Amino acid sequence: MIAPPQQRVRPVQQVPAVEIRASRSRPGWRQYAPWLFVAAACAFGLVTMSAELTVVQPLNDEAMHFEMVRWAVQQIHQGNVLPLDGWFPYLSLGDAQFSHYQSLPHLITAYISLVFGSDSTERWAGYLLFALFPVSVYAGSRLLGWSRWAAGSAALVSPLLVSVTGYGYESFSYTWLGNGLWSQEWGMFLLPLAWGTSWRAINGSGRGKYALAALVVGLTIAMHFLTGYFALLSIGVFAIVIWRGLLPRIGRAALVFGGAALVASWVVVPLITDGAYFNLSIFNQGTFWLNSYGAPQALNWLFTGQLFDYGRFPIVSLLVALGAIVCLVRFRSDARARALLGLMALSIVLFSGREPFGFILNLLPGNADLYLSRYMMGIQLAGDILAGVGLAWAGEAAVHLARTWRPSVRLTPVAAGLMAAAVLLTLPAWFNRAAYAASDSASIAVQVDNDQTDGAALDVLINEINARGGGRTYAGLPGNWGQQYDIGQVPVYAYLADNDVDEFGFTLRTPSLTADNEAYFNQNDPAQYQLYNIRYILMPTGMTPPVPATLLASSGRHRLYLVATSGYLQVVDTAGIIEANRSDMASQMQPFLKSAAFQQGELSTVAFNGGAAAPPTLPVGATPNSAPGTSTDVLAEAQNGYFAGNVIANRTAAVVLKVTYDPLWQVTVDGHAAKPYMVVPGFVAVTVGPGQHTVVFQYVPYSHYAVLLGIGAMTLLLLALGPRIWRRKTRRRLGGQMTLLGRVAP
Repeated sequence: MIAPPQQRVRPVQQVPAVEIRASRSRPGWRQYAPWLFVAAACAFGLVTMSAELTVVQPLNDEAMHFEMVRWAVQQIHQGNVLPLDGWFPYLSLGDAQFSHYQSLPHLITAYISLVFGSDSTERWAGYLLFALFPVSVYAGSRLLGWSRWAAGSAALVSPLLVSVTGYGYESFSYTWLGNGLWSQEWGMFLLPLAWGTSWRAINGSGRGKYALAALVVGLTIAMHFLTGYFALLSIGVFAIVIWRGLLPRIGRAALVFGGAALVASWVVVPLITDGAYFNLSIFNQGTFWLNSYGAPQALNWLFTGQLFDYGRFPIVSLLVALGAIVCLVRFRSDARARALLGLMALSIVLFSGREPFGFILNLLPGNADLYLSRYMMGIQLAGDILAGVGLAWAGEAAVHLARTWRPSVRLTPVAAGLMAAAVLLTLPAWFNRAAYAASDSASIAVQVDNDQTDGAALDVLINEINARGGGRTYAGLPGNWGQQYDIGQVPVYAYLADNDVDEFGFTLRTPSLTADNEAYFNQNDPAQYQLYNIRYILMPTGMTPPVPATLLASSGRHRLYLVATSGYLQVVDTAGIIEANRSDMASQMQPFLKSAAFQQGELSTVAFNGGAAAPPTLPVGATPNSAPGTSTDVLAEAQNGYFAGNVIANRTAAVVLKVTYDPLWQVTVDGHAAKPYMVVPGFVAVTVGPGQHTVVFQYVPYSHYAVLLGIGAMTLLLLALGPRIWRRKTRRRLGGQMTLLGRVAP
């Protein structure tokens, strides 16, 4: 006999028998006991990571992030209430960092900093995001439909992750001694919630599901582009893990995907429209950063435990494997299991990279800018939840065995014993992470001492630079003596960045078009000091400046030298045209920067990204026998993107502003608008005729943020109210049809 259709439909979620029995019984402590796992994991992070609250010079990328927060605070104090864009001058000769980078974490922190100060707020933000991450893991796992015990177990495991790469959701990614991936922490905290709300929306469960999912995924995009991209790809996994009703599920997935994209349009649209002006560094092309490690290496690390338990016994990896087995057994009957395995498979493909999955990955929009090696994040988060599923299954199995052995056994002591066993089982991993946190704390304490002694001596010279009106300062490069010239463990070029000096040498930290040419800087060439407007050199005692320079001041073991340059503005002749785009700025321009023409003070105009170049000011074959002119900086407000000066041109020449070109630069010459263009090595310039002129360069921020934010708000409103209105109209229509049928019925 064939069962009726309604009896053959399998539920999307299958609740374990243990949980069913617990839910039917009187609510007791066991219902809330999984929160003890969450509390224990959070307490561990709060205690062991407390040294991260120390105000100390950043060792890593945190220097850039904290500098962005201070820039935003400064803009707010100047009356720019919502600084979504502006000129960020401090690294790689400046760029529009807030529209080219995930800046929402920095804006949120800047507003809070108005009350608590930036130094404290920056550190508290990172500290709390990591320490309270288990709460997000628990909530996300519950939204995905997993039991309290599975969610609590995943939260318990979350602080224990450690990988061979050090770029996943692990303490090394975020600590002072580690990589300082401050903005990734914000995306990390939201990703479990993005998964959970998307899953519920696509499954059609919960009120306001589309608006909430679109909001959380959209915020994840704005917090961290790589994480947000992964959240969008995950929506596709959720759509296809249940074949029954596939078309409606795809429709719901499209609502979430499109809604999230529109909510995040204020960061996505500028990113797309200005994409040609984001540096695709030659130093990353063909490397593991963009291509990742390849499937053989990735799978080897996965199966040898080095993605979850690097350098220790693979207890987390074994729990991940157990959870994967549980999900494989439930694969046909449990959509949650298929979704979780699908997320792990997607993560492995992304992390494996272009070898052998290039034929797939190259189809993804913007794939050239995806740092595929960073998708360790997906493997670790999916693995964390799998570990929770495995640990919860083991507990359920133990309870089942206990009841089989002795039906009258009380669950309370059994559950308490199993919780204690779970902690003891993972105890070596807790000790491992505590030992790392202790080494991080000890290193911070040593750095504080260095900041207060050697750093204080350097601060005297930084104050001297500021008293002289600022200017670019060179303290070596990562590839030369700059790596060894440090305060404690912090290179001086990074120390300068954290003190808001317009420094030169902390390379490849922003998508500036001039970043690669900065890395090729020839410190022995005086012409390059003039080109990049390097006015000051900081060196330790015992070193001699590589070019003619005047000693200005000494403090402790540090020496400050002055180099003669024209300032941010310079009048030059331009000759010749160089073709370049964002992927070959250095390879195309470095030959010219080693040429005789450059040594004579000439620059070339640039035909950028297939566009037309500005006509050179020198006729072909002309050899000038005098200087093209002189310039004087009248007002340079680098942090506001405003530079003005007086120039005297002896002939038709170019006035170059020694900052990175961007299409939003506007120029006036003697009060009249003029057309800016790009010159080597990626600077902005304008042509002037013979005579005396006043030239003003002004960066004008992206102008459509209000429209894009309005679109996002309207999208959320439609997603929140639209389904309700549709349901009401449908009910009325069906009600009218039923009434009509009742009237005509016999």
